[in-house]
Amino acid sequence: MTRSSLNPGQVRTLEIIEVLGFGAIERLLIRGGVPCYEPEPRIIQTIKLGPERERQPNLNSADVTLKKEFESLFGHFTRLRDGIVDIEVRHGLPFRLVLERRCKELL
Repeated sequence: MTRSSLNPGQVRTLEIIEVLGFGAIERLLIRGGVPCYEPEPRIIQTIKLGPERERQPNLNSADVTLKKEFESLFGHFTRLRDGIVDIEVRHGLPFRLVLERRCKELL
């Protein structure tokens, strides 16, 4: 999976995660397996105080292969189809995905 193979919602999610570094994207709406930004999700950035080397996101290269964490994230979106998710971000990568589910979806 490369950046150029992503749809616009996936590209926006990738860019937010890379720039965010540490934090969370909360209440992101998934429609038809694609992240939607209407309404806008809540974005929480965590900043470590003190000396720390800043990580520069790789926003330029369209053909670079994405890390497996992004492939896994977008795969979960596809399987979910429709729903609301929270994404925990660490080191500019998706770390944890929390799905909001109804009882009937699990049983």
